[in-house]
Amino acid sequence: MGKTLGYARVSSDQQDIATQKAKLETLGAVVVFTETGNGSSLDGRDQLEAALRLLDPGDELLALHPDRLARDTADLLTIAKRVVEKGAVLKIDDPKIVFDGTDMMAEVMLTIFGMVGMMEKHFIKARQRRGIDAAKLKGVYKGRPATIRPEEVRDLRQQGMGATEIAKRLRIGRASVYRALAA
Repeated sequence: MGKTLGYARVSSDQQDIATQKAKLETLGAVVVFTETGNGSSLDGRDQLEAALRLLDPGDELLALHPDRLARDTADLLTIAKRVVEKGAVLKIDDPKIVFDGTDMMAEVMLTIFGMVGMMEKHFIKARQRRGIDAAKLKGVYKGRPATIRPEEVRDLRQQGMGATEIAKRLRIGRASVYRALAA
């Protein structure tokens, strides 16, 4: 038997990933890759990509729940198939699923839990939208806090930097630079 790699994900910095990591280690993970961010896309999931790259034939990729890997059926199945292409096995702890590419029921279970993840994602977004709408009616919703200071953008502009250079320096989009300059 090869090595067991664990993968843990939380949606925000306010959540604690230590519990997932400890449980994965208890279940035999020799290395646990951790990530913060939503699971609604595979884009930007560098730690998941690193775990997939390190898999060798006979290894296992272990996650506690299907929604820690993905909140989308296609993404969950894509991950599972990438694991199998490496000659490894995908193991989910709860519910117990072992996917090695040969068991149709394991694939059905992944599909069902991928659909559940998609439904959860939909319900979360709907609740968030209702909360924002209620806050707007009360006049307390002000939107997301600003992440850049317009004076910083103006200072860089006065130093002779163009919008693209300012955007790269501050790690923001050019449209944000133009909005800050217009403010």
